[in-house]
Amino acid sequence: MILHGASISPFVRKIMLALSYKGLSYELQPLNPFLEKELAHKRHPMGKVPVLEHDNLTIIDSTVIAHYLDDLYPVPPLYPGDAGERAKVRWLEEYADTRLSALLAGVLFYQRILRGQILKKEIDQEAIDDCLQYHLPPALRYLEEQIPDTGYISTHFSMAEISLWSIFRSGWMAGLRLNHHYPKLEAYLAGIEQEPWIANLITEEDHELSGFYCAPVSFTIAES
Repeated sequence: MILHGASISPFVRKIMLALSYKGLSYELQPLNPFLEKELAHKRHPMGKVPVLEHDNLTIIDSTVIAHYLDDLYPVPPLYPGDAGERAKVRWLEEYADTRLSALLAGVLFYQRILRGQILKKEIDQEAIDDCLQYHLPPALRYLEEQIPDTGYISTHFSMAEISLWSIFRSGWMAGLRLNHHYPKLEAYLAGIEQEPWIANLITEEDHELSGFYCAPVSFTIAES
C-alpha cells in the first residue's frame, strides 16, 4: 500500500492511524497539496490528500479509504458495534471531518501554522479570535454532550476516536488548549492518547514537526 500525503494533514493522519490500528504496513509518499499543487491534482481530481494506492486501485477521500480498509480487513473493525453504534461513529467522523475541520484546520491550523509558520505570511488574527470566541465553543459543548462519561463512543475503539483525535491534534499544534473547560472531552482525548499506535505517532510528529508548533492561545467560553 502507498499512502500519499503528509501526517501534518489531519485527514492523512486519520488514515495513518487506521492502518496502524489494523496492523497494516504501508509506504508514506510525501505530498503537500499546498506546495505541490500540480502533483496533487494528478493524484486527486480536487488536489487533496490522502490518496491510497493498493492492488492497482486509487482510492481517494479519507472516509472512503477507511471503509475500503474495513471491507478488506474487517478485524479489528473501524466501525464496530450494532447499527445504532455504527451510525453514531459515522456521524462523529463526519462532524470531525466537516465542522471541526473547518474550525481547527481551516482557521487555527491554516492561519497559525500554514500561513504563519510554514509560508511566513501575515495571519488573520480577527478570524482566529472569532473562531475561538464565537464558533468553536458551541462545537465543543456539543461534543461534551455526545461523548460518554468513560470509554469510547462504541463498545470498542473506532473511527470516531481516530477522526476526532486527528483533528484535535491539529488544533493542539496550533495552540488550542481546553484547560479543563470541557472535562469530559479533555479526558476522552487523553484516553485516546494512551493507545500505543497513537502514542507512537505523537512521538514521531513531535520529533519531525515540533518546530512548527504554536504557543497556546487564549480561549473564551461563549454564553449558552
